[in-house]
Amino acid sequence: MIKKIFKVSILVLAFFLMYSLTLLFKNNGIGSKNFIVRVDSTFLNKTIVEDFLQGEINSDSLIDNFNDLENKMNSNPHVKNIKVFKDLIGNINVEVEQFQPIARIVSGINAKNYIDSEGNLFPISSNHSERVILIHTTSDIDISDKKLKFTKDFLQMIDFIKSDDFLSKIISEIEIKTNKNIVIHPQFSKQKFIFGYPDELDDKFEKILLFYKNIGPTKGWNTYKTVNVKFRNQIICDKKA
Repeated sequence: MIKKIFKVSILVLAFFLMYSLTLLFKNNGIGSKNFIVRVDSTFLNKTIVEDFLQGEINSDSLIDNFNDLENKMNSNPHVKNIKVFKDLIGNINVEVEQFQPIARIVSGINAKNYIDSEGNLFPISSNHSERVILIHTTSDIDISDKKLKFTKDFLQMIDFIKSDDFLSKIISEIEIKTNKNIVIHPQFSKQKFIFGYPDELDDKFEKILLFYKNIGPTKGWNTYKTVNVKFRNQIICDKKA
C-alpha cells in the first residue's frame, strides 16, 4: 500500500513538473510585465532599466527570445554584461553588470570618459557622477589602447593608489605629460609630486608617504613647490621661489 502511494506521488510530481515546463516554453516570449531587475551600479539604476524594458515590451510584445533584448541593452555604453531569463512563474529576470570606473579623464583625446581597471572607456553620465581620480592627458596620448605597455603600467598605478587607504584619500588628480611622465596633484597640499614613468610603484609611493610622514610636518606643508620621487633612492624637494 505504501509503495503504491509512493508511486502515485511520484507520478503527480512528475506531471506537475512537466506541466510547469510546458507553460514556461509555451510562454517563451517577453509577454510578462513582472520584472526582477538586479543592477550593480548607479549609472543605470533600477528605474532606468525597468522603464527601458517596459518600453520594449509595449513596442514589440512578440519578441521570441531574449537575445534581441540583451543586444539592445548591451548597446548602452555603461553595460559590461547582461543576462535576461524567465523563471518558472513567468517573471523576467534582468541582471545588469556595469563598468566600474577607477578614474575619469577630463582632458586629451579620451576626455569626458571614465576608465576601468581593464582599460575599458565609457562616457560620463548625467544620471550619476562617480568620485574617482581625475586624469589630465595631452592630445598625443591615447590610453584607450589596452595593448600599450604604458596603458597597462598606468592602470596598475591607479589600482595601487586605490588599494591604499591613505593614498586614495590624498591623491585627487594625475597629469600625464607628453613624455609619459606622471605628475601627481594631491588634494590637501599645494606641492606637486614628479613621479616619472609609472613603474617601481612600491619605491616611489614609499617616498611620497615618507614626505607626508617626516618632511611635510617638519619643513612645512607649503614650503616646496615640487617633490621629485622618480629617481631611485632620492627625494628632491624644490622650494617655492
